[in-house]
Amino acid sequence: MSYRAIALDVLPEIQSFAVTVLSTEKLQEADLVARKLIGSRKERQWASTKTISEVGIEPSRPLMYWATEIRGLPRNTRNCIRYLGDYMDLLVKEMTFELLGGKARRRSLGSNARLLARKVPEARDLAEKISRYAGFIYTPGKHDFSLPAGRKHSFTAKEVVLSAYITAELAKSVLSISKCARYAVEKDNLYSIGGRWGSASRVKYHGESEGTRPKKLGEG
Repeated sequence: MSYRAIALDVLPEIQSFAVTVLSTEKLQEADLVARKLIGSRKERQWASTKTISEVGIEPSRPLMYWATEIRGLPRNTRNCIRYLGDYMDLLVKEMTFELLGGKARRRSLGSNARLLARKVPEARDLAEKISRYAGFIYTPGKHDFSLPAGRKHSFTAKEVVLSAYITAELAKSVLSISKCARYAVEKDNLYSIGGRWGSASRVKYHGESEGTRPKKLGEG
């Protein structure tokens, strides 16, 4: 079964998550983009450019990598998922470090999300969405090489597009809360992306000493 044949398929858990996170307008837009990805060359170029603009290209690691991989859709789906997840991972590392300090920059996306949900009541709704993101999108993209029933490929083009739109929406929420996350995007060199796929240290912090939790927005 070719990439193109299943390009518009979506697993129920990803579709349900998209409905939870995205507005009706964004869902419709994502559907249009996914359909264009299996159209003419000009339509594919428009669709990839549209999706890149939705997520952005800063920080360049990993989003420049992601912007390169999406040009290969409807192929290269797993790499797209990984780089989108790397972006969310580094943002959440910074937000969790800002709010709770400790070893947040060395924890996984799912671990940080669970910690936020438990210890920061005002961020619980966002943290629960991030936990679903880790479970349905990022972790399968990094670790799970089994295939959904009836597929020869793990992810479809439409799942990548929906994941991109979900990533963009959750990233906006994280960036609105966390000045550390905003700084990491602006600085562009605090994290490296690499190592073997699935490594717990794939997204590594290379900034100054972690020290103690910085002051939150609004604190003196």
